Amino acid sequence: MNPQISSGNFDAFFAWAPWVVGIVIYLAFYIAKRHENATAHATRAGAAEPTYACAGCGRRGTREQMVAMDHGGAVGWHCANCASQTASVAH
Repeated sequence: MNPQISSGNFDAFFAWAPWVVGIVIYLAFYIAKRHENATAHATRAGAAEPTYACAGCGRRGTREQMVAMDHGGAVGWHCANCASQTASVAH
């Protein structure tokens, strides 16, 4: 009995082994994950109204709740509270 592996069998094993191992790993993850549900469902692109963060305190609000203030050509959004404080400091 010859205990050595022929070079053809050796080459064939290492040619197919990565493919077989990859497919086995893929199938294992597929079987493990196939019945999982998403924890949060995605919303449609236009469903939510965009919000703006206040440049002073970070409070978020819709465009109607914010006051636009010019800062040297750039627009910064402020909530009503920060806008009134900024206006009183400027005068």
